[in-house]
Amino acid sequence: MQGVVKKIVVVVFVGVFALGLASCKSPAKQTSGEDISNGAYPISVKDDTGQKVVIKKQVMKIVSLSPSNTEILFALGLEDKIVGVDDFSDYPKEAADKEKVGGFSKPNIEKIVALDPDLVLSVASMQADAVAELKRLKITVFALESQNLNDIASAIEKVGKITGSDSQAKKLADKITAKIEDVRSRTKDIKKSERPKVFFELYNDPLMSAGSATFIGDMISIAGGRNIAAPSKEAYPQFSLETLVNEDPQVYLAASGSMTDPGDLINRPGWEALSAVKDGKVFVLDENLINRPGPRVVEGLEQVAKSIHPEIFKD
Repeated sequence: MQGVVKKIVVVVFVGVFALGLASCKSPAKQTSGEDISNGAYPISVKDDTGQKVVIKKQVMKIVSLSPSNTEILFALGLEDKIVGVDDFSDYPKEAADKEKVGGFSKPNIEKIVALDPDLVLSVASMQADAVAELKRLKITVFALESQNLNDIASAIEKVGKITGSDSQAKKLADKITAKIEDVRSRTKDIKKSERPKVFFELYNDPLMSAGSATFIGDMISIAGGRNIAAPSKEAYPQFSLETLVNEDPQVYLAASGSMTDPGDLINRPGWEALSAVKDGKVFVLDENLINRPGPRVVEGLEQVAKSIHPEIFKD
């Protein structure tokens, strides 16, 4: 069972996103992009584990250890500074041309060290061992972790700050925040009784969902749904078929891609009892838009919103 659970958790983060550690919302020291470009080093910024990370000089060589971090770097126009990425970084297509530094859960430390990066971007909770080893080897590591959609915008601004791309990061973060607020504004007045019960299938064997302390749970709430996994104390709770049938979701969401495939979901034995299946409210979405806490997450939010409330999100 430990092997299965480990595989599932890896799927979650490679596809995405963020198991919940508390995120630090503000850097320890405010430094503008203009200051950085003028050589105002060192700068000090807290990462999402609350650790103070000191950037001693302008960052020129970056290694990314997750697909979401890679997407952030490309979105900020820093592709020329990326010297290595994890094996699962596949967007944009140019990411495939970057040097690979191993898997998500066990990156190749020797290869990373050989690339001599000024900065390594990691995921806080799932890469703690690798981070500790890299720090022991005097490699500068900045860990990101997003529990909700606003954390993603904050993470982008932090990356902008430590790479000297403040203005680009601020524009991107503002754009993401504006799209989130647009969706929120359309659903905020929907009464709880009118919000359909939603189940998000993160993985199917065992059946696993996303609780309220995740950005996927946040996505469902903002999109006007009631996440049936929200009451769980776990970030990613497991469900039995019996519990699922008893909860009887009105909308069923699942993700599909290279890391997970729900298959012929509506024809699974027992699933025919679900209202979502009976009413044709089963939607299979792109895992890379749903599970990755990066710039494209708002596209995932829009897909979720259209699935839950097509009458509101017609455009």
